Amino acid sequence: MVKTIVSILASLLLLAAAFVFEYKFIGDRFETFGAALETLEDKVRSGSAVRSDAEAVRQLWEEEKKQLHVVVPHGDIAYIDYWLGEAVSYIETQDFDDALSKIVVLLTICEQVPQTYGITFGNIF
Repeated sequence: MVKTIVSILASLLLLAAAFVFEYKFIGDRFETFGAALETLEDKVRSGSAVRSDAEAVRQLWEEEKKQLHVVVPHGDIAYIDYWLGEAVSYIETQDFDDALSKIVVLLTICEQVPQTYGITFGNIF
């Protein structure tokens, strides 16, 4: 009986540690990507963004998503790819109003995706 209780407690402890690690891992990745997006947003607002700025953010996202594929559903990653691709093309054509709207959506996604992995009552049950 004691072995069973200890095994259950050890399993729950390992599971809780995995939840915390996953939340921190995802949060760190999206924090880095979000910071790059904020820099790009500032450049778009000032009208000084060029394609190389947007491509740098895209390259950062490509590196981050290699690690995120393990824990984040492919649909969420593809959604970000879609919005980022549109933002890059709008920046290339210097359509800064439309590029800004895409970047704002991306910033919102960067806030929302990590929250879905948080240890909250709604996410657990």
